[in-house]
Amino acid sequence: MKHLSVNKVVIAAMVAVLFGAVPTAVQAQSILRKIKDRAAQAATQKVLNETEKAVSKGVDKAIESATEGGKTEEPDGQPAAGERAVSGNDTTDNPTTAIQAFSKYDFVPGDSVLYANDFSGEAIGELPTGWNSNGSSVIVSLGGIPGQWLRMAQRTVVLTDNEKPFGPDFTVEFDMVLQYDFKGWLPPSFQFGLLASGSESATSNKLLSDPKGDKSFYMEVSPLADAGNVVLESYEKYSRYFNSPPTRNQSVRQWYGKVSHVAIQGQKERLRIWVDGEKLYDVPKGIPKAGEFNQLYFQLGSSPYNDEQIGVYFGNIKISRGLPDTRHKLVEEGKFSTTGILFDTGSAAVKPESAGVLKAIAAVLTQHADIRVRIIGHTDAVGDDKANLELSEHRAAAVREMLQTEYRIDGNRLETGGKGEAEPVADNQTAAGRVQNRRVEFIKL
Repeated sequence: MKHLSVNKVVIAAMVAVLFGAVPTAVQAQSILRKIKDRAAQAATQKVLNETEKAVSKGVDKAIESATEGGKTEEPDGQPAAGERAVSGNDTTDNPTTAIQAFSKYDFVPGDSVLYANDFSGEAIGELPTGWNSNGSSVIVSLGGIPGQWLRMAQRTVVLTDNEKPFGPDFTVEFDMVLQYDFKGWLPPSFQFGLLASGSESATSNKLLSDPKGDKSFYMEVSPLADAGNVVLESYEKYSRYFNSPPTRNQSVRQWYGKVSHVAIQGQKERLRIWVDGEKLYDVPKGIPKAGEFNQLYFQLGSSPYNDEQIGVYFGNIKISRGLPDTRHKLVEEGKFSTTGILFDTGSAAVKPESAGVLKAIAAVLTQHADIRVRIIGHTDAVGDDKANLELSEHRAAAVREMLQTEYRIDGNRLETGGKGEAEPVADNQTAAGRVQNRRVEFIKL
C-alpha cells in the first residue's frame, strides 16, 4: 500500500509539472484509471505480439512470385514428390494411421467425372482460362506444397468455367490451404458454394455481385486463431431456404498451414459436407427442389489485413455426376471402377480421403464372402509409360494391402495387376480426362 501511495504522489507530481497545476483528488483518480487501462492494453498487446510470433513461426506462408514457380512432372502427371507439404499432424508417412483418422468418413464420389481442374496448365499470376472474377485472384505456386493453386484476393468472388449441369445427384471435391498471419484482429471470412445460374450464363458478371441464381447454397468459415465459426445457408432465388446458425468448431484450426480436403454430396434435396473426413453437415432438406446446379464459386471477404497477410487457396477441383452403386456394379455387373481412391504424389501411398470408397468396397466383399476380385491400377498418359505401368501395379498392390490390414479382407480373395496408361477411358489432353484415366478397377473373378 505504501508503494502504491508513493506512485500516486509521483504521478500527481508529473501531472502538475506537465499541466502546471495540482490536480484535485477526483482528477487524480481519473488519471490513474486511464494509466491503468493503458498499462493493461500494453500488456495485452505484448501477449498478442508474442502469440503472433509463435503462430507465424509454425505456419508456412511461402508464396512464390509470379515470375518464379513452375513444377516438376513425375510419372502419372504428378508434381515432384519432394514438394509434398509437411505439417505437425501429417500422417501420410503411415497410411494405416491416416486411413484410421478417416474411420467415419463415408463419402464416395459420383461415378461420372463432369469437370476437373488442377490448374497445371494455367499461367502463374493469371486467373484460370475461362473463369470469371471481380478481383485480382490469380494462380500461384506454394513453396513446399505441390501443384498450382488459386489464390483468393479479398473482396472477391470467383466462378469456374464450367457450365454443364450437375444433375440431381452429384459430388464436388477440392483441396484448400489456409495460411493466416494473425495480428489480433479477425481475418476475412470465406465461402464456397454451388449455384444454379438459371437463364444466366454460369460465368455471368451478374453472379459476381450476388452469387444466388435460381438456387444456391454456401458454407462460410470465419477463422479464429484457436477455432472458427461455421455457417451453412441455402437459397431459392433470393429467399432463404435453409439456415444453420453459426457454430464454433475447434477443428478449423487443424486446417491451417496444410492441405485440407473438402467433399460435398448432393442427393436430390439432401446435402452433406465433409472437411478432412469430418462430416460437418448432413441436412435432409438442405437443397431446393427446382433447378440444377451448374457452378462452383469461391468468395473471400474483407478485413484490416493486407492481402499478403491472408492466404486462402483452392485447387484440385473435381465434380462428378451420379451416385455409385458399389454392390450392384461389382456383384451384378462384375466390375466397379472408381476415381475415388487417391494416392500421394508420384507414389503408391493411399491418401486418407480414399477411406469412404475402400469402406464401401470392403462392405460388399464382407457381405459376399464367396466373391474374389482382381484389382487393376490405371494411370494417365503423362510421364514415361514404363514408369506409369510400374506405378499402377504398385498402387493396385497398395489397395490390396489396405483392404487386408485395415478392413480384414482375406488376401487370398484379392489379385492385383496394373495397366499403366494402356487403357484410357477419356482424353488425356484434358484435366477431366486425366482424372478419369487415373482410376482403380475391381473385376469380379
